[in-house]
Amino acid sequence: LLLLFLVASIYARRRTTTPKVEEYDDYDEEDDLLKYKMFSLGDVNSDQHHIGQNFQHAGITSVFHDKKSFLCPLVKPALHTGTSLADLSPEDIDIVAALGDSLASGRGLWAPSAVDFRGAAFPIGGDANIDGLVTIPNLLLEFNEDLEGVSHGMGSRDRLPDHQFNVAISGARTKDMPEQADELVRRVKLHAHELQDKWLMATMAIGSEEMCDTCAEPDVRSLRIALAKLRTGIPKVFVILLGPVHVASSYSQNVNLMKKRCTCLEGLSKGQYSSLLRKWANIYYDVQMEFNSFNYTTFGVLAIPQLPIHSRDPLALFTEGEPQLNRRGHTYAAKWLWNRLLAGPSYNTSTAVFSQDAYYCPSVGCPYFRTPQNFEHCSILTEDDYEARKSTTRRPRTTTPKANRRETIRRNLVGVIAIVVVLALLAVCILGGAFYCHGLRATKGRFEELSGV
Repeated sequence: LLLLFLVASIYARRRTTTPKVEEYDDYDEEDDLLKYKMFSLGDVNSDQHHIGQNFQHAGITSVFHDKKSFLCPLVKPALHTGTSLADLSPEDIDIVAALGDSLASGRGLWAPSAVDFRGAAFPIGGDANIDGLVTIPNLLLEFNEDLEGVSHGMGSRDRLPDHQFNVAISGARTKDMPEQADELVRRVKLHAHELQDKWLMATMAIGSEEMCDTCAEPDVRSLRIALAKLRTGIPKVFVILLGPVHVASSYSQNVNLMKKRCTCLEGLSKGQYSSLLRKWANIYYDVQMEFNSFNYTTFGVLAIPQLPIHSRDPLALFTEGEPQLNRRGHTYAAKWLWNRLLAGPSYNTSTAVFSQDAYYCPSVGCPYFRTPQNFEHCSILTEDDYEARKSTTRRPRTTTPKANRRETIRRNLVGVIAIVVVLALLAVCILGGAFYCHGLRATKGRFEELSGV
Protein backbone atom coordinates (compact mmCIF):
# COMPACT_ATOMS: atom_id res chain seq x y z
CA LEU A 1 0.00 0.00 0.00
CA LEU A 2 2.85 2.37 0.82
CA LEU A 3 4.46 1.64 -2.57
CA LEU A 4 1.19 2.36 -4.38
CA PHE A 5 0.83 5.65 -2.51
CA LEU A 6 4.37 6.77 -3.40
CA VAL A 7 3.89 5.94 -7.09
CA ALA A 8 0.63 7.87 -7.20
CA SER A 9 2.19 10.91 -5.49
CA ILE A 10 5.14 10.98 -7.90
CA TYR A 11 2.78 10.79 -10.87
CA ALA A 12 0.69 13.68 -9.54
CA ARG A 13 3.80 15.83 -9.01
CA ARG A 14 5.15 15.14 -12.50
CA ARG A 15 1.88 16.31 -13.99
CA THR A 16 2.31 19.72 -12.33
CA THR A 17 5.95 20.25 -13.32
CA THR A 18 6.50 22.91 -16.00
CA PRO A 19 8.56 21.59 -18.92
CA LYS A 20 11.81 23.36 -19.69
CA VAL A 21 11.81 25.45 -22.85
CA GLU A 22 15.10 25.36 -24.76
CA GLU A 23 16.29 28.27 -26.85
CA TYR A 24 18.15 27.70 -30.07
CA ASP A 25 20.53 30.40 -31.28
CA ASP A 26 21.97 28.56 -34.27
CA TYR A 27 20.96 29.94 -37.66
CA ASP A 28 19.16 27.53 -39.95
CA GLU A 29 19.72 28.89 -43.45
CA GLU A 30 17.36 26.50 -45.22
CA ASP A 31 14.56 27.17 -42.72
CA ASP A 32 14.80 30.93 -43.24
CA LEU A 33 14.96 30.59 -47.01
CA LEU A 34 11.86 28.40 -47.06
CA LYS A 35 10.06 30.92 -44.90
CA TYR A 36 10.87 33.80 -47.24
CA LYS A 37 10.07 31.94 -50.47
CA MET A 38 6.40 32.73 -50.01
CA PHE A 39 7.07 36.25 -51.30
CA SER A 40 7.46 37.22 -54.94
CA LEU A 41 9.59 40.03 -56.24
CA GLY A 42 7.02 41.74 -58.40
CA ASP A 43 7.25 45.10 -60.10
CA VAL A 44 5.67 47.06 -57.26
CA ASN A 45 4.95 50.72 -56.87
CA SER A 46 7.89 51.99 -54.85
CA ASP A 47 6.13 54.90 -53.18
CA GLN A 48 3.19 52.79 -52.09
CA HIS A 49 5.52 50.02 -50.96
CA HIS A 50 7.74 52.39 -49.04
CA ILE A 51 5.39 55.00 -47.58
CA GLY A 52 1.81 53.89 -47.97
CA GLN A 53 -1.18 56.15 -48.31
CA ASN A 54 -1.49 56.93 -44.59
CA PHE A 55 2.01 58.16 -43.81
CA GLN A 56 1.95 60.23 -40.64
CA HIS A 57 3.95 63.42 -41.10
CA ALA A 58 5.72 64.84 -38.07
CA GLY A 59 6.98 68.36 -38.49
CA ILE A 60 10.63 69.12 -37.74
CA THR A 61 10.78 72.11 -35.39
CA SER A 62 14.40 72.02 -34.14
CA VAL A 63 17.67 71.86 -36.07
CA PHE A 64 21.38 72.33 -35.44
CA HIS A 65 24.40 73.17 -37.57
CA ASP A 66 27.34 72.14 -35.40
CA LYS A 67 28.28 70.89 -31.96
CA LYS A 68 27.88 74.32 -30.39
CA SER A 69 24.35 74.79 -31.69
CA PHE A 70 23.20 71.29 -30.72
CA LEU A 71 20.15 71.82 -28.51
CA CYS A 72 18.00 68.85 -29.47
CA PRO A 73 15.66 67.98 -26.57
CA LEU A 74 16.38 64.53 -25.14
CA VAL A 75 13.37 62.26 -24.64
CA LYS A 76 14.84 60.07 -21.92
CA PRO A 77 13.90 59.53 -19.16
CA ALA A 78 10.58 61.31 -19.75
CA LEU A 79 9.45 58.97 -22.55
CA HIS A 80 9.47 55.19 -22.68
CA THR A 81 11.42 54.27 -25.83
CA GLY A 82 13.38 51.44 -27.38
CA THR A 83 10.83 48.65 -26.94
CA SER A 84 10.63 48.06 -30.71
CA LEU A 85 11.36 49.66 -34.08
CA ALA A 86 8.21 51.74 -33.61
CA ASP A 87 9.67 53.82 -30.76
CA LEU A 88 13.41 53.68 -31.39
CA SER A 89 15.07 57.04 -30.70
CA PRO A 90 18.66 58.16 -31.38
CA GLU A 91 19.28 57.86 -27.63
CA ASP A 92 18.49 54.13 -27.79
CA ILE A 93 21.34 53.32 -30.19
CA ASP A 94 24.23 51.84 -28.20
CA ILE A 95 26.20 50.16 -31.00
CA VAL A 96 26.85 51.07 -34.64
CA ALA A 97 28.07 48.81 -37.43
CA ALA A 98 28.60 48.95 -41.17
CA LEU A 99 28.60 46.40 -43.97
CA GLY A 100 28.98 46.90 -47.70
CA ASP A 101 31.42 48.20 -50.28
CA SER A 102 33.72 51.22 -50.60
CA LEU A 103 30.93 53.58 -49.56
CA ALA A 104 31.03 52.02 -46.09
CA SER A 105 34.78 51.38 -45.96
CA GLY A 106 35.63 54.99 -46.83
CA ARG A 107 37.68 54.26 -49.93
CA GLY A 108 38.76 57.38 -51.83
CA LEU A 109 37.88 60.09 -49.32
CA TRP A 110 41.30 61.63 -49.79
CA ALA A 111 44.07 60.91 -52.26
CA PRO A 112 45.40 58.33 -52.76
CA SER A 113 42.04 56.77 -53.48
CA ALA A 114 43.21 53.20 -52.80
CA VAL A 115 43.12 53.73 -49.02
CA ASP A 116 40.12 52.94 -46.80
CA PHE A 117 39.55 55.91 -44.49
CA ARG A 118 37.25 54.02 -42.12
CA GLY A 119 37.36 56.64 -39.40
CA ALA A 120 35.79 59.18 -41.76
CA ALA A 121 33.29 56.95 -43.62
CA PHE A 122 29.87 58.53 -43.14
CA PRO A 123 27.98 55.39 -41.92
CA ILE A 124 30.49 54.31 -39.25
CA GLY A 125 33.41 56.75 -38.84
CA GLY A 126 34.13 58.37 -35.50
CA ASP A 127 37.29 60.40 -35.97
CA ALA A 128 37.04 63.99 -34.63
CA ASN A 129 33.46 65.23 -33.98
CA ILE A 130 30.67 66.81 -36.01
CA ASP A 131 32.65 70.04 -36.26
CA GLY A 132 35.49 68.21 -37.99
CA LEU A 133 33.85 65.18 -39.62
CA VAL A 134 30.14 64.75 -40.14
CA THR A 135 29.25 61.07 -39.82
CA ILE A 136 26.25 59.18 -38.49
CA PRO A 137 28.14 57.99 -35.36
CA ASN A 138 29.39 61.51 -34.61
CA LEU A 139 25.80 62.73 -34.77
CA LEU A 140 24.63 59.87 -32.56
CA LEU A 141 27.37 60.67 -30.04
CA GLU A 142 25.52 63.91 -29.30
CA PHE A 143 22.65 61.74 -28.03
CA ASN A 144 24.63 58.88 -26.47
CA GLU A 145 28.27 59.43 -25.56
CA ASP A 146 28.82 55.72 -24.82
CA LEU A 147 28.44 54.59 -28.43
CA GLU A 148 30.27 51.36 -29.31
CA GLY A 149 31.58 49.93 -32.58
CA VAL A 150 32.72 53.24 -34.10
CA SER A 151 35.57 53.09 -36.64
CA HIS A 152 38.81 55.04 -36.30
CA GLY A 153 41.86 55.40 -38.49
CA MET A 154 42.47 53.94 -41.92
CA GLY A 155 43.33 50.59 -43.40
CA SER A 156 41.78 47.31 -44.47
CA ARG A 157 39.23 45.44 -42.41
CA ASP A 158 41.73 42.98 -40.98
CA ARG A 159 44.32 45.61 -40.02
CA LEU A 160 42.05 47.49 -37.61
CA PRO A 161 40.88 46.22 -34.19
CA ASP A 162 37.91 43.87 -33.99
CA HIS A 163 36.07 46.14 -31.56
CA GLN A 164 35.48 48.47 -34.51
CA PHE A 165 32.40 47.06 -36.20
CA ASN A 166 33.14 48.14 -39.77
CA VAL A 167 33.23 44.88 -41.74
CA ALA A 168 32.79 46.48 -45.18
CA ILE A 169 35.26 45.65 -47.95
CA SER A 170 35.87 47.79 -51.02
CA GLY A 171 34.62 46.10 -54.16
CA ALA A 172 32.12 43.91 -52.30
CA ARG A 173 28.92 42.69 -53.97
CA THR A 174 25.56 41.73 -52.53
CA LYS A 175 26.68 38.08 -52.74
CA ASP A 176 29.36 38.91 -50.15
CA MET A 177 26.91 40.14 -47.51
CA PRO A 178 26.46 36.76 -45.71
CA GLU A 179 30.21 36.56 -45.04
CA GLN A 180 30.24 40.13 -43.74
CA ALA A 181 27.22 39.38 -41.55
CA ASP A 182 29.07 36.40 -40.05
CA GLU A 183 32.11 38.56 -39.32
CA LEU A 184 29.98 41.28 -37.73
CA VAL A 185 28.16 38.80 -35.48
CA ARG A 186 31.52 37.34 -34.42
CA ARG A 187 32.92 40.75 -33.51
CA VAL A 188 29.81 41.88 -31.68
CA LYS A 189 29.60 38.73 -29.57
CA LEU A 190 33.31 38.97 -28.79
CA HIS A 191 33.50 42.62 -27.76
CA ALA A 192 30.05 43.97 -26.92
CA HIS A 193 28.63 43.20 -23.49
CA GLU A 194 25.08 43.08 -22.14
CA LEU A 195 23.78 42.71 -25.68
CA GLN A 196 20.24 41.87 -24.55
CA ASP A 197 19.79 45.48 -23.44
CA LYS A 198 21.50 47.25 -26.36
CA TRP A 199 20.25 48.34 -29.78
CA LEU A 200 22.63 48.00 -32.74
CA MET A 201 22.17 50.11 -35.85
CA ALA A 202 23.77 48.45 -38.88
CA THR A 203 24.10 50.32 -42.18
CA MET A 204 24.41 47.93 -45.12
CA ALA A 205 25.64 50.26 -47.87
CA ILE A 206 25.87 48.08 -50.96
CA GLY A 207 25.26 48.49 -54.67
CA SER A 208 27.25 51.49 -55.85
CA GLU A 209 30.20 49.44 -57.08
CA GLU A 210 28.17 46.40 -58.10
CA MET A 211 25.85 48.40 -60.33
CA CYS A 212 28.74 50.44 -61.67
CA ASP A 213 30.87 47.42 -62.60
CA THR A 214 28.33 44.77 -63.61
CA CYS A 215 24.96 46.44 -64.37
CA ALA A 216 23.46 43.44 -62.56
CA GLU A 217 20.54 43.07 -60.19
CA PRO A 218 21.30 42.52 -56.51
CA ASP A 219 21.63 38.96 -55.25
CA VAL A 220 18.38 38.83 -53.29
CA ARG A 221 19.10 35.39 -51.82
CA SER A 222 22.36 36.64 -50.30
CA LEU A 223 20.62 39.72 -48.90
CA ARG A 224 18.04 37.50 -47.25
CA ILE A 225 20.66 35.21 -45.76
CA ALA A 226 22.74 38.14 -44.47
CA LEU A 227 19.75 39.80 -42.83
CA ALA A 228 18.64 36.50 -41.31
CA LYS A 229 22.11 35.99 -39.86
CA LEU A 230 21.99 39.43 -38.25
CA ARG A 231 18.52 38.75 -36.86
CA THR A 232 19.48 35.44 -35.26
CA GLY A 233 22.98 36.49 -34.17
CA ILE A 234 22.33 39.84 -32.48
CA PRO A 235 19.45 40.44 -30.04
CA LYS A 236 18.37 43.96 -31.13
CA VAL A 237 19.17 45.20 -34.64
CA PHE A 238 17.95 48.08 -36.79
CA VAL A 239 19.25 47.53 -40.35
CA ILE A 240 19.43 50.35 -42.90
CA LEU A 241 19.59 48.73 -46.34
CA LEU A 242 21.19 51.53 -48.36
CA GLY A 243 21.47 51.32 -52.13
CA PRO A 244 23.66 52.98 -54.78
CA VAL A 245 24.64 56.65 -54.71
CA HIS A 246 22.90 59.13 -57.00
CA VAL A 247 24.96 62.29 -57.52
CA ALA A 248 23.34 65.08 -59.50
CA SER A 249 23.54 68.76 -60.28
CA SER A 250 21.10 70.93 -58.36
CA TYR A 251 19.86 72.17 -61.72
CA SER A 252 19.26 68.68 -63.18
CA GLN A 253 18.58 66.32 -60.31
CA ASN A 254 17.26 63.41 -62.38
CA VAL A 255 20.60 62.86 -64.13
CA ASN A 256 23.00 60.65 -62.17
CA LEU A 257 26.53 61.84 -62.85
CA MET A 258 27.86 58.58 -61.43
CA LYS A 259 26.67 56.88 -64.63
CA LYS A 260 29.31 58.59 -66.77
CA ARG A 261 32.05 57.36 -64.45
CA CYS A 262 31.05 53.69 -64.81
CA THR A 263 32.07 51.80 -67.93
CA CYS A 264 29.13 49.42 -67.70
CA LEU A 265 26.42 51.96 -66.89
CA GLU A 266 27.65 54.40 -69.50
CA GLY A 267 26.73 51.91 -72.21
CA LEU A 268 23.10 51.58 -71.10
CA SER A 269 20.30 53.50 -72.73
CA LYS A 270 18.07 55.71 -70.62
CA GLY A 271 15.35 53.06 -70.63
CA GLN A 272 17.74 50.26 -69.68
CA TYR A 273 19.19 52.31 -66.85
CA SER A 274 15.73 53.22 -65.52
CA SER A 275 14.72 49.55 -65.65
CA LEU A 276 17.81 48.55 -63.68
CA LEU A 277 17.07 51.17 -61.02
CA ARG A 278 13.49 49.90 -60.69
CA LYS A 279 14.73 46.33 -60.23
CA TRP A 280 17.06 47.39 -57.42
CA ALA A 281 14.31 49.44 -55.77
CA ASN A 282 11.73 46.66 -56.03
CA ILE A 283 14.09 44.08 -54.54
CA TYR A 284 15.11 46.38 -51.68
CA TYR A 285 11.51 47.25 -50.81
CA ASP A 286 10.41 43.63 -51.06
CA VAL A 287 13.18 42.50 -48.73
CA GLN A 288 12.08 45.22 -46.31
CA MET A 289 8.50 43.96 -46.49
CA GLU A 290 9.49 40.32 -46.12
CA PHE A 291 11.35 40.76 -42.85
CA ASN A 292 9.08 43.38 -41.33
CA SER A 293 5.97 41.30 -42.10
CA PHE A 294 6.99 38.87 -39.35
CA ASN A 295 6.55 41.70 -36.80
CA TYR A 296 9.81 41.11 -34.96
CA THR A 297 9.93 43.57 -32.06
CA THR A 298 13.74 43.61 -31.90
CA PHE A 299 14.61 43.44 -35.59
CA GLY A 300 13.62 45.57 -38.55
CA VAL A 301 14.77 46.69 -41.99
CA LEU A 302 14.55 50.16 -43.51
CA ALA A 303 15.17 50.03 -47.26
CA ILE A 304 16.56 53.12 -49.01
CA PRO A 305 17.29 52.00 -52.60
CA GLN A 306 19.15 55.19 -53.54
CA LEU A 307 21.22 57.77 -51.73
CA PRO A 308 20.49 60.98 -53.67
CA ILE A 309 22.72 64.01 -53.13
CA HIS A 310 23.09 67.06 -55.32
CA SER A 311 25.19 70.19 -55.52
CA ARG A 312 25.59 73.27 -57.64
CA ASP A 313 29.11 71.92 -58.19
CA PRO A 314 28.49 68.14 -58.20
CA LEU A 315 31.91 67.21 -59.59
CA ALA A 316 33.39 68.50 -56.34
CA LEU A 317 31.73 65.55 -54.55
CA PHE A 318 33.76 62.92 -56.42
CA THR A 319 37.23 61.54 -55.95
CA GLU A 320 39.11 62.69 -59.03
CA GLY A 321 38.77 60.17 -61.85
CA GLU A 322 36.88 57.63 -59.71
CA PRO A 323 33.20 56.69 -59.21
CA GLN A 324 33.59 57.34 -55.48
CA LEU A 325 32.57 60.08 -53.08
CA ASN A 326 35.26 62.25 -51.52
CA ARG A 327 35.16 63.81 -48.06
CA ARG A 328 32.60 66.46 -49.07
CA GLY A 329 30.48 63.80 -50.74
CA HIS A 330 30.47 61.77 -47.52
CA THR A 331 29.45 64.88 -45.55
CA TYR A 332 26.46 65.39 -47.85
CA ALA A 333 25.62 61.68 -47.63
CA ALA A 334 25.67 61.78 -43.81
CA LYS A 335 23.46 64.87 -43.75
CA TRP A 336 20.97 63.36 -46.18
CA LEU A 337 20.75 60.01 -44.38
CA TRP A 338 20.43 61.59 -40.93
CA ASN A 339 17.61 63.91 -41.97
CA ARG A 340 15.94 61.08 -43.88
CA LEU A 341 15.97 58.90 -40.76
CA LEU A 342 14.25 61.59 -38.69
CA ALA A 343 11.86 63.05 -41.27
CA GLY A 344 10.91 59.83 -43.03
CA PRO A 345 10.20 59.23 -46.71
CA SER A 346 8.67 62.70 -47.04
CA TYR A 347 12.12 64.27 -46.67
CA ASN A 348 12.52 66.45 -49.76
CA THR A 349 15.91 67.80 -50.78
CA SER A 350 14.97 69.09 -54.21
CA THR A 351 15.14 72.72 -53.06
CA ALA A 352 17.75 72.27 -50.35
CA VAL A 353 21.29 73.57 -50.48
CA PHE A 354 23.33 70.80 -48.87
CA SER A 355 26.20 73.06 -47.93
CA GLN A 356 23.80 75.25 -45.92
CA ASP A 357 21.12 72.77 -44.86
CA ALA A 358 20.84 72.02 -41.14
CA TYR A 359 20.71 68.72 -39.26
CA TYR A 360 17.32 67.72 -37.92
CA CYS A 361 16.41 67.10 -34.31
CA PRO A 362 13.78 64.43 -33.59
CA SER A 363 10.31 65.89 -34.07
CA VAL A 364 7.98 66.60 -31.18
CA GLY A 365 5.15 64.62 -32.77
CA CYS A 366 7.28 61.52 -33.40
CA PRO A 367 10.65 61.74 -31.61
CA TYR A 368 11.94 58.48 -33.10
CA PHE A 369 13.67 57.23 -36.21
CA ARG A 370 10.99 57.01 -38.89
CA THR A 371 10.78 53.32 -39.71
CA PRO A 372 8.14 51.22 -41.49
CA GLN A 373 6.86 50.34 -38.01
CA ASN A 374 5.77 53.94 -37.34
CA PHE A 375 5.16 55.33 -40.83
CA GLU A 376 1.38 55.23 -40.47
CA HIS A 377 1.01 55.48 -36.70
CA CYS A 378 3.46 57.04 -34.27
CA SER A 379 2.46 56.91 -30.61
CA ILE A 380 4.23 58.48 -27.64
CA LEU A 381 4.24 56.86 -24.22
CA THR A 382 5.64 58.54 -21.13
CA GLU A 383 7.59 56.51 -18.61
CA ASP A 384 4.97 57.24 -15.94
CA ASP A 385 2.15 56.03 -18.21
CA TYR A 386 4.16 52.93 -19.06
CA GLU A 387 4.67 52.05 -15.40
CA ALA A 388 0.98 52.68 -14.65
CA ARG A 389 -0.09 50.51 -17.58
CA LYS A 390 2.31 47.77 -16.56
CA SER A 391 1.01 47.74 -12.98
CA THR A 392 -2.63 47.47 -14.09
CA THR A 393 -2.01 44.70 -16.60
CA ARG A 394 0.28 42.68 -14.34
CA ARG A 395 -1.62 39.95 -12.45
CA PRO A 396 -0.86 40.03 -8.71
CA ARG A 397 1.17 37.04 -7.66
CA THR A 398 0.31 35.95 -4.11
CA THR A 399 2.02 32.57 -4.19
CA THR A 400 5.31 31.20 -5.44
CA PRO A 401 5.55 28.56 -8.20
CA LYS A 402 6.53 26.02 -5.56
CA ALA A 403 3.45 26.87 -3.48
CA ASN A 404 1.26 26.59 -6.59
CA ARG A 405 2.67 23.14 -7.27
CA ARG A 406 1.96 22.08 -3.70
CA GLU A 407 -1.58 23.41 -3.97
CA THR A 408 -2.15 21.41 -7.15
CA ILE A 409 -0.89 18.25 -5.47
CA ARG A 410 -3.10 18.97 -2.44
CA ARG A 411 -6.16 19.34 -4.65
CA ASN A 412 -5.41 16.03 -6.38
CA LEU A 413 -4.48 14.24 -3.16
CA VAL A 414 -8.09 13.28 -2.36
CA GLY A 415 -8.41 11.47 -5.66
CA VAL A 416 -5.06 9.77 -5.19
CA ILE A 417 -6.01 8.55 -1.70
CA ALA A 418 -9.36 7.31 -2.98
CA ILE A 419 -7.62 5.28 -5.69
CA VAL A 420 -5.21 3.83 -3.14
CA VAL A 421 -8.08 2.87 -0.78
CA VAL A 422 -10.03 1.20 -3.58
CA LEU A 423 -6.96 -0.74 -4.67
CA ALA A 424 -6.34 -1.78 -1.05
CA LEU A 425 -9.92 -3.00 -0.63
CA LEU A 426 -9.68 -4.97 -3.86
CA ALA A 427 -6.42 -6.53 -2.66
CA VAL A 428 -7.99 -7.47 0.70
CA CYS A 429 -11.04 -8.99 -0.96
CA ILE A 430 -9.01 -10.98 -3.46
CA LEU A 431 -6.45 -12.23 -0.96
CA GLY A 432 -9.09 -12.89 1.71
CA GLY A 433 -11.23 -14.87 -0.71
CA ALA A 434 -8.24 -16.91 -1.80
CA PHE A 435 -7.30 -17.81 1.77
CA TYR A 436 -10.93 -18.64 2.63
CA CYS A 437 -11.28 -21.03 -0.33
CA HIS A 438 -7.97 -22.64 0.53
CA GLY A 439 -9.21 -23.21 4.10
CA LEU A 440 -12.40 -24.91 2.90
CA ARG A 441 -10.39 -27.45 0.91
CA ALA A 442 -8.12 -28.35 3.85
CA THR A 443 -8.73 -31.87 5.53
CA LYS A 444 -6.92 -31.13 8.79
CA GLY A 445 -7.01 -28.20 11.15
CA ARG A 446 -4.11 -25.91 11.74
CA PHE A 447 -3.55 -27.21 15.31
CA GLU A 448 -4.05 -30.96 14.77
CA GLU A 449 -1.08 -33.19 15.71
CA LEU A 450 0.41 -35.14 12.85
CA SER A 451 1.15 -38.85 13.36
CA GLY A 452 4.74 -39.68 14.04
CA VAL A 453 5.54 -36.26 15.44
